[in-house]
Amino acid sequence: MLFSRFLAIGLLSGVALLPLLWLQRGDGFEHLRLAALMGLDIGQLFTVPIALVVGAWKASFWNKRPRPPAPGSVLGGITFAFGALVMTQAIATTRWLRGGPSGVGDPDGEFVIAMLAVLSGGVALLVGTVILVKRSITVKRSRKVGVLTPTGQ
Repeated sequence: MLFSRFLAIGLLSGVALLPLLWLQRGDGFEHLRLAALMGLDIGQLFTVPIALVVGAWKASFWNKRPRPPAPGSVLGGITFAFGALVMTQAIATTRWLRGGPSGVGDPDGEFVIAMLAVLSGGVALLVGTVILVKRSITVKRSRKVGVLTPTGQ
């Protein structure tokens, strides 16, 4: 579960480079959405490997601290919602790019970036689902209560 925790943190941390919206070439919401997806892809290119390396170090025997607990339902829910949002926006962008919009320098390159964002959103959606399912199974197992049987009094 540590892998899914740090992968989720890395995917969510890709938002840190969203200020790269200055890459926006045209006016309008579609160009802003494309620039946001490009910033997210570039951010995740850096943050996911860093988060996974930190996670590997935290789980290694070199680290003297105790291992972090399993991820909770809050991280799973946020990752699931984030993945759904990114995936829907990226799919809308790919449809927009298929129409041959004006103001886009290289439609094929931009389409590849949008497809990478679809993949990123799908991975985040999958990781969020895995965290939520694993957490619900853990909670269900921890709440099992033994049934008391009546005594013969």
